[in-house]
Amino acid sequence: MDRLKTLRKYLIWLIAFYLFAMIISYIGLNSRYSNIENSGEIPGNVKIDLAQATLVNGRIFGKITSTESENLNGKYLKVDIFSQSNDLIGTKYLKLDNLKLNEPNKFAVYFSAKNIKKYSIDILDYSEELIKEESRVKEMYKKIFRDQDMPIWLIILLVIYALSP
Repeated sequence: MDRLKTLRKYLIWLIAFYLFAMIISYIGLNSRYSNIENSGEIPGNVKIDLAQATLVNGRIFGKITSTESENLNGKYLKVDIFSQSNDLIGTKYLKLDNLKLNEPNKFAVYFSAKNIKKYSIDILDYSEELIKEESRVKEMYKKIFRDQDMPIWLIILLVIYALSP
């Protein structure tokens, strides 16, 4: 009977420690985020709920509404992130699919970059501008990836291009 009580105490202490560690980790990670500001105009059908960054990563949460006059299905949400001195650090594209008309649809963009202070959002069709942007990004990251990785990334880009409408 004593062993069962001792085992129960250890189990309770283990669960309490686990919960304490989870709560402290959550508070520690989320308290590091600070708000980042918009550096351009946000399209009328996009509403940003939260735009925050730490020293090494960030997140942008928002809602986008597709209307009958402006159907956004098949288009792309372009998110540019900038440093304090307005240097473009990175660009992310989010494909807008299966949007219900006249209903706000949530989106989330996560990025890993250092010292982000500003962002801008735009909506693009898949056009020549996006193809030029893909080649620019490929050129920019050419120095980061090894030569052996380049064919893999080219195949991935071609598959993405082939699957897009």
